[in-house]
Amino acid sequence: MVELVVVGNFLLALALGALIGLEREYARYRKHAHDYAGIRTFPLIALFGALSAFLGEIVNPLILVVGILLMGALIILSYFVLSSGNKKFHGATSEVAGFLTFFIGVLSYFGEIQLAVLLTVIITIILYSRTMLHQFAQHLKKEEMRSTLLFAVIAFVILPFLPNQGYGPHQLFNPYLTWLMVVFISGISFVGYILMKWFGERGIQFAGLLGGLASSTAVTLSFTEKSNQQSALYKTLALGVILANGVMFGRVLLEVFALNRMLFIQLLFPMIILMLVTGTFSYLMWKKVKNVNEKIELKSPFTLKPAIKFAAIFAIVLAFLKLAETHLSSQGVYLVSFLSGLADADAITLSLAQIAGKSISYETARNGIITGVLANIALKGGLTLFLGEKTIREKND
Repeated sequence: MVELVVVGNFLLALALGALIGLEREYARYRKHAHDYAGIRTFPLIALFGALSAFLGEIVNPLILVVGILLMGALIILSYFVLSSGNKKFHGATSEVAGFLTFFIGVLSYFGEIQLAVLLTVIITIILYSRTMLHQFAQHLKKEEMRSTLLFAVIAFVILPFLPNQGYGPHQLFNPYLTWLMVVFISGISFVGYILMKWFGERGIQFAGLLGGLASSTAVTLSFTEKSNQQSALYKTLALGVILANGVMFGRVLLEVFALNRMLFIQLLFPMIILMLVTGTFSYLMWKKVKNVNEKIELKSPFTLKPAIKFAAIFAIVLAFLKLAETHLSSQGVYLVSFLSGLADADAITLSLAQIAGKSISYETARNGIITGVLANIALKGGLTLFLGEKTIREKND
């Protein structure tokens, strides 16, 4: 007798196939797809995948292999039939989606529910975004395409092959961490460029919020550099920096909450005060920029030089931090917190959260984290002061 769990997996395969089929049916209705398959066929494809996996498990594994080959042959056959009889036939998107739907059914049968659902949603979004993606590609400039490829190289080709370990005296230099900062800053500039292209000045604010989840320092450097290129946007860029810092305070709270609930309670009030102050400044700055319609001059989305410059500063500060931890550890938590905060507020936050209530008191850990956070803000103020356009410096002082 078939178990209830197996029946549920078959039903899941049908439901996920139906979601993809619904989008294809809608696209066909809107004349964005051909008559390959729709709301009925895609659930059957997913069911075929689940059934092939089921029979392959209880009878012979070759049945699943045969199912894959049959599905591939049917899709190739339908592609050639439709393309030969339709002069307006373009692409093979629906056919590829059908083949992927088969494997969605296989994943559903084997109980990989989260992965099956995630892939189904991604496939459906890609299919639904046809018009937007085509328009985006059609309006892509040569410099933008070049920048996309360069970013892919530094993030997905160079970074994974760098060793994540320290070199030199006291292991002062870590190639992976240093290059990771290059990726962070370039990535924030890249995402900010895309958001500004879609949303105008509001894209800067979105980039600030998103960038603050990864590195508010990287956001500060990226936006400071942009202020030198377009001084007319200094108010919006300043708002983006403030928002990134506000997100940093929330990120610190989440990190502490995950590691030490008692310290979280101790830290909650001062962090809320900092978030309220940041929110007040953000609101005041937003009132100044909400009615401004300054034209955004979009240049290359790839900013490698300032990213490398900041990564070098980061590496130097991190080296000084390690020297301080080695030779000045007896001087107290606050000194180490201040020096660590100059490089990264997360590092000192995670470290103190793990030892609070054990080797040091909660009060000392709380004050150390606040010291590190304020030191990080001071560093970003210094970066703005020395690297930014004159007006944005004044607004962030």
